[in-house]
Amino acid sequence: MSKVEFVKSHLIEKLKEHIETSSSIYILTSFVMKSGVEAIKEPLKQAAERGADIKICAGDYLYVTQPDALRELVGIHPNIEVRLWKSNGVSFHPKAYLFEDKNDGYFITGSSNLSRSALTSGV
Repeated sequence: MSKVEFVKSHLIEKLKEHIETSSSIYILTSFVMKSGVEAIKEPLKQAAERGADIKICAGDYLYVTQPDALRELVGIHPNIEVRLWKSNGVSFHPKAYLFEDKNDGYFITGSSNLSRSALTSGV
């Protein structure tokens, strides 16, 4: 591992930075809220339009994920793959963001779901 970075606030800025430059964008999160989708919608759309491979998987655990948020994700661009993990009541609580380009990669893991508060003011 060549570099470890502790991002303790304003995760949204790191996400936008890497969405704007990556050729592959993979997001795995237990919950998706409409506020979180709105926070990254435009950068994701621009990335999809330039041909980035974008895959997003969210879960239904505890029924926190908002159906409107999933609809909004699907509606951003037809080339964005969105999937829902059916937990069947089993704990599903990942939060991982992976970005890759021709030369490098960037991986974020922590406790930030796809919601505005998690991406902007949460630690």
